[in-house]
Amino acid sequence: MGVSVKTGSVLKSLLGGELEVQSEGNTIGEVLDSLGIRDRVCDASGAVRRHFNIHVNDGEDVRLQQGLDTVVKDGDSVTILSAIAGGAEASRKVWLTFPQNLVDRPILWEVGQKFKVVTNVRQASVSKDIAVVGLELTGEVGELEKALAFLKETGLGVDPIEMNVVE
Repeated sequence: MGVSVKTGSVLKSLLGGELEVQSEGNTIGEVLDSLGIRDRVCDASGAVRRHFNIHVNDGEDVRLQQGLDTVVKDGDSVTILSAIAGGAEASRKVWLTFPQNLVDRPILWEVGQKFKVVTNVRQASVSKDIAVVGLELTGEVGELEKALAFLKETGLGVDPIEMNVVE
């Protein structure tokens, strides 16, 4: 039977275009791993990112329970909601060019910490001299614009991916 997982459009593309899928696992962490989305929903420390809320059977957010160790069983329903609010949600796909002096700086981590956006690296080529990254950013339009401005101000080259498609 498994666990039913419902989500919004932020994670839809990672779930085969579906808003509801079936998964396996005995805890929220195992369910996220089973779906291959833990790294999108959780930060580097392993905590649920601030802009996601996860509920089991319409109960309280798992942060108020046992976090990723919150137990689920066959037949349970898990809802993962994006807490991004304040405007229309959008996605931008850009090529980032990191000059040599910025190759080692964790700029994409900084973007995820400073702005309410979800980052998804679609393609990357990194050397000690330069890095080129195909990045998809998803979030409220105002947050996307602030994140893109930050990337430019940091000194990265930021260019739209033509037709907003990553090949």
